[in-house]
Amino acid sequence: MQTRTPLQKWLWALGNLIVLAALIALVGALIRPLTMFIDHAQRALEYPYVLNYGEGPLLDQTLRLGRGDNLYPVHLDAPPYTITNYPPVYLLAQLPLVEASGVSFTWGRAISLVSMVVSAVMLALIARAITRDWSAALVSGGLLLAVPYVLHWSALARIDGLALALSLIGLWCAAARPGEWLSLTLAVVLLALAAYTRQTYLLAAPLAAFAWLWGARARASAFMLAAWLAAVVLVVFAVMLVLTEGGAFFHMVTANVNALDADILRFYADEMGRAMPILIVAGGVTVLGWLFLLLLRWDYLEDGSAAGWLAAPYALGALAAALTIAKVGSDVNYLLELSAALCLCAGVVVGWLKTVPLIKAAAIVGVIVQVFLMANLSETKYYRIIFDRTTPEQRAGVEQLMARLTAAANDGVIPLADEHMGLLTLIGQPILFQPFEMSQLALARQWDETPFVESLRAGAYPLLLLYQPMANPSLRFERWTPAMLRAINDVFRPDGQYAETIIYRYSGE
Repeated sequence: MQTRTPLQKWLWALGNLIVLAALIALVGALIRPLTMFIDHAQRALEYPYVLNYGEGPLLDQTLRLGRGDNLYPVHLDAPPYTITNYPPVYLLAQLPLVEASGVSFTWGRAISLVSMVVSAVMLALIARAITRDWSAALVSGGLLLAVPYVLHWSALARIDGLALALSLIGLWCAAARPGEWLSLTLAVVLLALAAYTRQTYLLAAPLAAFAWLWGARARASAFMLAAWLAAVVLVVFAVMLVLTEGGAFFHMVTANVNALDADILRFYADEMGRAMPILIVAGGVTVLGWLFLLLLRWDYLEDGSAAGWLAAPYALGALAAALTIAKVGSDVNYLLELSAALCLCAGVVVGWLKTVPLIKAAAIVGVIVQVFLMANLSETKYYRIIFDRTTPEQRAGVEQLMARLTAAANDGVIPLADEHMGLLTLIGQPILFQPFEMSQLALARQWDETPFVESLRAGAYPLLLLYQPMANPSLRFERWTPAMLRAINDVFRPDGQYAETIIYRYSGE
């Protein structure tokens, strides 16, 4: 080992002091997005009504699961016209809380929030395990909760946070002790649970775990992980197919294949390019570094220089999954896993630079700049979404909707709604129709809408609630087919407007 000169020792010590100062500055920069995250979470937990279209169906499905209903019926020729897009793990996690404490969106949102915090912790632990550097852990874990998409989606009663947390815990089990039997078993179980929370989580984390074990020369373990995971997933899916007579395939696969819109992909690519450029560069550097290892260095090194074996495949798999955001009706939840992967890549790049402290400090300064860019997007756009939905004025409007729905239910009428269909679950009524899902199936000729349209014209559903936000007036055309809208225009008349939602009453004209 070469002995450093006094000057080199002094420069090394100075470089490490600068790194420490940069890390302290990073912690300071993270205060702003973390404060927004906490305030955002508090607003969501305190708000009793719907914050997102998808919250209502998931709560309704949880209640149906508790009653023992089949969530994946093979036939949709009679009410309820509903689709269960996802596997049941999130519903099973929420069910005991709902049964013990009552019907509420609070429990689903709490699961999501806790899952996001756990995901940040697991990203930090994974970064530490593969780089052997705690500053890399701080960068990866700290960045996740600052991502605007994570901020927004973490407060919703949706499945994605739990799926991300389970996948990252499974990935950490595979990464922390490569090749150990217990770690491998836990990794398989957790990765399978993630896949049965959201189907797309069957790609990135399993690919990263396999590549890491391969790079660690635990190749028998890599093949065992792949074989066991495939076996578990396929056996469970086969059982679901038998129990639902094939309905599980229709709901979780066929019903998720929506039309594609390249403009959606371009929009989010542009937004990420402007708000997350340094993370994107870190992802590119990590992938290129891994390719360098593939070409020139096949060995696994304990000093953390082989961290790309996990981070790069994870980023590539997450990118492939994120491209499905081009589907009509998609939202930022498609970007959560990619965001986590880019945060991990940023930590890996910092970890790679630990032998050159001054350059490492410069990289951390770049991370600080990235934090400010993301915080600005959060503050101007994504933080505002829930803030605007929970204002006293909006809340008063939703309470008016609740009053109308309750009065209708007391008269024996079960209304239909789109954005606010979750209000029906709060007053003890079932959701009989999911507009977006069924409309997309009708447009794809996977479902005959004729009986439903005829029932609209016949007055089977005398009260309708159609969300018409000023920021997105074309939303109704995604959620209702032209035939449905014609029927509504022909035989329904407006009867009030609250919280950007028009109430239509059947007139029979």
